[in-house]
Amino acid sequence: MAIRISFIVPTFNRAAYLAEALDAIIAQAGPDDEILVIDDGSTDGTDEIVAGYTGTVRYERQENAGKSVALNRAMALTNGEFVWICDDDDILLPGAVDALVSAILQSGSDIAFGRYYPFMLDQAGEHRRLEFHWPDLTKGSVARHLFEDSFIMQNAALVRRACYHAVGEFDETMLRSLDYEMFVRLLLAYNPIFVDREIFAQRKHEGMRGPATMLHDAAKSENVWVKFDQRIFRTVDAQVPIDFFAGMFDADDDRLALRAGYLQRACIFARHLMWDLAIRDLRKASAILPDRPLEREELDICSRFLAGKGDMAGSEDADVRQGLRDLYRAGGVPRQSVIAILRGGTFRLRRRQGGDVRNILDLAYAVGGPQGLVDLAKATVRHKRSSAPDSAPAITERDQLVFSGAPAMALAR
Repeated sequence: MAIRISFIVPTFNRAAYLAEALDAIIAQAGPDDEILVIDDGSTDGTDEIVAGYTGTVRYERQENAGKSVALNRAMALTNGEFVWICDDDDILLPGAVDALVSAILQSGSDIAFGRYYPFMLDQAGEHRRLEFHWPDLTKGSVARHLFEDSFIMQNAALVRRACYHAVGEFDETMLRSLDYEMFVRLLLAYNPIFVDREIFAQRKHEGMRGPATMLHDAAKSENVWVKFDQRIFRTVDAQVPIDFFAGMFDADDDRLALRAGYLQRACIFARHLMWDLAIRDLRKASAILPDRPLEREELDICSRFLAGKGDMAGSEDADVRQGLRDLYRAGGVPRQSVIAILRGGTFRLRRRQGGDVRNILDLAYAVGGPQGLVDLAKATVRHKRSSAPDSAPAITERDQLVFSGAPAMALAR
């Protein structure tokens, strides 16, 4: 059974890499597929590169307006049942298309995605793989993992066009992180299928990023992404009910699932350096079943607070430390959650230099004084010695989410 794929390649001043990206797509595209290059006002001869693919690749040009605008236009100009958005400087790996198409056909899923690896060219012009952390998707829903950190890339995903139509157009005010924002919307409405193989090679290179209106050096990308990522999750906070996060868990008591939902949402906020919202949700969680100690699943959630790309950024803020200090001093469940957050930070820092270890100890002392250091040490030892419980746990994380009706959870546009 064949499906028609629209390969969409948005580009802006990447003529030096575009041909290699197009060659990789053409090598795998089927006879009924279409390939569209949407040029966002390039000035480097991109049109001349694409001209060499006459009859195979369509070319459309627009005045520079940003990737989201280009993608929305490209969606209107194509009609494949499925959409594959390919970056202009990355390389689709052999067999990638067959792998995702097979997964779609066998599972009936609307979205399939796989892994990728970053690379750079060495002085000899050879591809050199770079170190990269891929999340462990054997536990927990893909949505939870994605909300904690962006890792699904458009170039590694095949998406039914109807899904894009259902959740709305790309947000044209998102000048960066627009792909992350779209995948958040998609995963609020649909369960994807993960294909455990590398789909494309992600090229790392120097140069400017972003549309012409906000060009920035590649080295500054992280700071720009943080700003736009936070915008995504401020919207999530305003529009997605806590029941969505509670629905990530099965529990023997609905109140326990709700408590875990608040902890999970707090974890997501903390990992995006939104500590004001994280502490707010920690307080809400602490008010639910206050006499019932945190379960192992809940402690694991807390241990991920400082494991995001931002590490401990933001935790040095006086208001953040005061908020954590107040929770610690409250004792019981609030203190448990803070100690678990600190303990999780120590695991993240094992791979780093001693200075970062001093930072986590400094935070523990700022939050709980000498007793905070003692509690952190005890919690670390207990965690090392602990093993799986003999009885069934009271709460477990779901591997897939259950929706009341897709795309009911799509963010309002």
